[in-house]
Amino acid sequence: MQANLSMLVMLAVTMGLGTAQAAEPQKGPRPVEVRVEVGTKENALRFVPEHLRFERGVYYKLILHNPSPQAHYFAAESLSTHAFSRKVEVMNASGEPIAEVQGSIYDIELSSGTTLAWYFYPMTNAEDLPLYCHKEGHREGGMLGTVTISGPPPFQAPSTR
Repeated sequence: MQANLSMLVMLAVTMGLGTAQAAEPQKGPRPVEVRVEVGTKENALRFVPEHLRFERGVYYKLILHNPSPQAHYFAAESLSTHAFSRKVEVMNASGEPIAEVQGSIYDIELSSGTTLAWYFYPMTNAEDLPLYCHKEGHREGGMLGTVTISGPPPFQAPSTR
């Protein structure tokens, strides 16, 4: 009888844990997706859109795609100094991550057809941070943009009153 009771308790616990695991929500915040084309299919030297706006403390997934027949850079050194980068994921043709990069991100080169996702939190306000492609002649050809970060402090200390 004792063995049967122990078995029933184990079964109930196991079934309960299985249910809890299946219903568990995704952990962590869901990122706000922002998409940018680096170059165009028509081979125009531009970012689409060319002006990016982010809010302090919001978690972003910046999806960069190069539809152009040539490689381009997404150079935004100043963005990296105003944001906490969680990671960059490089995607395959099906959109599945095939590589992950962690640490400070200052400059990303995207080959033709490449897509990646940069996950980050903007932390400090900044206006008109430069965005450009530093391939020869690209900046002069119009491949320029800006990044603006605005909003209240992302984390506020609790009141001591």
